Formats: sequence, structure tokens, C-alpha cells
Amino acid sequence: MFQIREATPDDNQALLRLESQSPQGTGISIIIDRADYFYRSRIHDRSKVMIAEEDDKLVGVMAFAVKDALLEGSVEKVAYFYDLRGEASYRRSMKRGLFRLWKAVAEVIEEQKAEFIYGHVKADNYASLSVVTKMGAQEVASFDILSLPSLRGRAFELDPHLERLEEEVERIESHVGERCMRPPSLRIPYGRGAELGYLKGIFRLTGTRSFAQVSAWDLSSIYRGRVLHMPLNLRLLGAGLNPFARILPVPRVPVKGERIAYLQLFDPICKGPGGPALLKRLIQQLRRNAYQTGIDILTLFLYRDDPLASLPHFFPEKVLHYNTMVRPLSSSRMPEAPLYLDIRDI
Repeated sequence: MFQIREATPDDNQALLRLESQSPQGTGISIIIDRADYFYRSRIHDRSKVMIAEEDDKLVGVMAFAVKDALLEGSVEKVAYFYDLRGEASYRRSMKRGLFRLWKAVAEVIEEQKAEFIYGHVKADNYASLSVVTKMGAQEVASFDILSLPSLRGRAFELDPHLERLEEEVERIESHVGERCMRPPSLRIPYGRGAELGYLKGIFRLTGTRSFAQVSAWDLSSIYRGRVLHMPLNLRLLGAGLNPFARILPVPRVPVKGERIAYLQLFDPICKGPGGPALLKRLIQQLRRNAYQTGIDILTLFLYRDDPLASLPHFFPEKVLHYNTMVRPLSSSRMPEAPLYLDIRDI
């Protein structure tokens, strides 16, 4: 018998086992290690995790959160979906089940009068893209995740500006403006992040007529990555670099079985002719500082058409590509680029 219901804390272990069957990435294969499957849902006030069961066996999951966001300057309800996956041995025949799960979630969201449902799907996750596309979602934007190892070396003194957080958040809002998908107030995610200890700072470098800044978030206390597979080219690169990384400020390549702590960088802003160079230098300094606190990997999130910054280049680096997929619900309205990338979605 097939059924769809809302997950409860009693489903935590079964959901973690399901997640362990869905490692992230092609080439590099990484699984997320976390004790609490529901931590992402607790970030949002209006969220649910829906599961599909067949003969009392968990075979699929889809979570969503209804939240307020800016659309064309006005505050509207939108819904964000995430953690869409099916059980490994059941996956081929599960497509129909995932469609039913998606339809059930969409019906719940429509009752809450959300304008649309959206989510971020990895560009090479063809199974998930197939499901959401067949359910009427379409790609509206793409963003990249730049992944860099931390670096051994001298730490830098960087002001986190946490004592002036409200002023700093207003500064970010003034630069971002009323961009589509931005929360009505960035004080909500930033204030919550500072309260929980996840927000490590809003770091900035300034020049004569330029500046660059990013916010840094450390969620390693609630989840880490674990490497399941490394492609041959990276294993060879690691064999060459890793011995030197013990004593020199050169990148270290993760190895199979290693658990990885991440520092996530959001809201990059560059201003002035020297802004891009300052951003690259700031990230290099953050890589040094992150090494001192046990961080393994830094990730920078950025929409490709973001007017405030562009992705800097490093060696070695890994760039992951994601599509933002949107399906209209209560109206035909769609978000207009450039979009704002909400850290709560990641």
C-alpha cells in the first residue's frame, strides 16, 4: 500500500538512512553526515517534511517551507522545496511515486496561497530535473558554488562586525536592493544565524576607491560532509599536494573517508574598480583563518548574473552548477532575474 504523510521525529533515522543512499556530486562523491534530519526545516517557521511509504517502508521524501519574499517590490508568499529524493533500490519505479509526492506537496502549498514553488537542483542531477520539469517547473536562473580548500599559514586580523550587526545588515540591504526572492528583512536570517552561532562575521577589505565583502557561516556543528569517492585526477593531485600542505600554505585535497567541515560564504559585494581583486584577496585571507579553526572547505555561492560580484578564479578549484527551478501555483507570476540567494535555502 502506497501512502503520503508528514514526517515526525520518529522518522529521523529512516530519513538519514535514505539520505545516505544519495551522495552528492559527480566525480567527487560526498554524503552529508548529520544527526538531525530536520535541522533545515527548523530554520523556517512554516515548513513540513512529507514522506512516501510503500508497505510501511520509506521510499521517498520531499520537504518544503512557505515564506515571505520580495516580488517586484511587494511582499508575497512563496514556497521553497528541498530534499527531493527516492529510495535507491526503488528509484526507477519510484518516478511515479515522486510525481505523486510532488503533487501532494503542491496541493498543500496551494492551500496556503503561495505564488509559486521553487527549488535549487544540481545541473547534472538529471533524475530530479526530470521530475520537477514534468511537474511544470522551469529554469529561471543558475548559480555556481565555488569550492576551495582552506590554507595553512598566518592568520589575518579581520573584523567580523558582529557588534554592529544591525548596521551591517542594513548596509547589505542597501546594496542588494529589492531584488526578487530576497526576504523582506535580512535581519531575520542574519539575526537568527548570529543567535545560533552560525554567522561568523561579515568580513570586508577596503581600498582607496573600492571594497569587497562577504558573510561567513559555519554550520559544522550540525552537519559535515564525508567523502565517498574521489576521481583519479584529484587523487593524483592530492598525492602531490598533500605532503606539502602539512608545512606550506598550499591547498590540501580531501581523501576518501574524510569528514569535511565547511565555511559557507554568502552575499559577496564588490564596489569600485579594485573590488574584484579585493574579493579574491579577502577569500584568500579567509582560507588561512578557516584553517586555524578546523575548516576544511570554503564554498562561495553566487548567481551567475549577480550584479554585485562575479566568481573569482583559483587553482585548484571546484565549481558546482545549480539551476533554480520554479513552478507557478496561485498565479502565473515568476521571479525576475537577478534573484537573491537566501542562505536558509542552502
